[in-house]
Amino acid sequence: MRTPAWIFAICLAAGIGCSDEATDPGGNPPPPGRYSPTSARLLSTGSPTKDEDPSALRASDGSMFIAWFSDRADGAGDIFVSRDTLQTDWESPVRVTVDPGGDFYPSLIQDDAGTFHMTWFRWYALERGHILYSKSSDGVSWNVADEESVTTDPNVDDWLPTPTVAADGTLLVYFVSELRGVINNTSEIYVASKGPTDTDWTAPFELLPVNSATMHDQLPFVARTGNTFTLVWVRHDTAEPYPWNNPKSDLFISTSGDGLAWSLAQQVTNDAGNIVHLFPSIYFPVPGEPWLLWLSTRSGVPKVYEMPVSGTYPADIVEVTALPSGYSHRAAATPSTGVYLGAWVVGPLGAEDVYYRFFER
Repeated sequence: MRTPAWIFAICLAAGIGCSDEATDPGGNPPPPGRYSPTSARLLSTGSPTKDEDPSALRASDGSMFIAWFSDRADGAGDIFVSRDTLQTDWESPVRVTVDPGGDFYPSLIQDDAGTFHMTWFRWYALERGHILYSKSSDGVSWNVADEESVTTDPNVDDWLPTPTVAADGTLLVYFVSELRGVINNTSEIYVASKGPTDTDWTAPFELLPVNSATMHDQLPFVARTGNTFTLVWVRHDTAEPYPWNNPKSDLFISTSGDGLAWSLAQQVTNDAGNIVHLFPSIYFPVPGEPWLLWLSTRSGVPKVYEMPVSGTYPADIVEVTALPSGYSHRAAATPSTGVYLGAWVVGPLGAEDVYYRFFER
């Protein structure tokens, strides 16, 4: 994905070293098995060009994972994943994909049985490609022979997937496409699913209660939230096709009992003027309570904010000062109470890097 130019400009103006490695002030390592706060650190070491699209996950055994896109291997772009088990250091990145096409935007989750699932999109040409899926028993061992094409239709621009797993083991993958929409030519959110005994993915269908008939719906993120599913995404007008280039965008939310039938879209943000809300995600800083995490220019410069899914905007929003400027912020709780893993991207176009830090809130 392309670095938003306005984000890079703000990063430089703030003097935070957009493309330079952030250094840690030092100190003793934490006790084994315990996570404690750190400063911002470079994750995508040894890669002079593009590294973007982080996905952060706490595994059931307490280890932490970050998956991301990098073009370090062959220039086209592949998915890599790294694991941290004791906060002593991240393991060497494991290359997940080797296809000559460009593989972007990984999303890594783990189901109730312990299996890791990953989705990403593969574009064979500009704005032409499909959604891919694979699974792993430990999160670091991935076999290209296990890759499955979630979508296969010709001449589509499927991208930005976000997966979840139902309690019965059904896989659901939500993604965005503009070329599938033959009526209004705007980006819309679709879903494809695969039951635990199925051999094939269902044909994708559009989430009609979720999508706008006249505006772009982009950057979806889905999570299981108790007995329901929650979907959050970005909506913007047709001034620009990509949300990070549009002068104004808002967050929307919807819920579902089965992941297939969704409630009508509800608007979350409602600022007047050209305010941008981007890269929404859901994490659980309070046990059992989902919170939204996203990037916004509501204060004039890009900052990270959070708010309970059940909250009211703007009364219940909180600035996450522990996560610095950049974009594509993701967060996950660690086994240590009150300590969280954050990952994000900074850097100029063509030399982006993935950073992380452990932080308290």
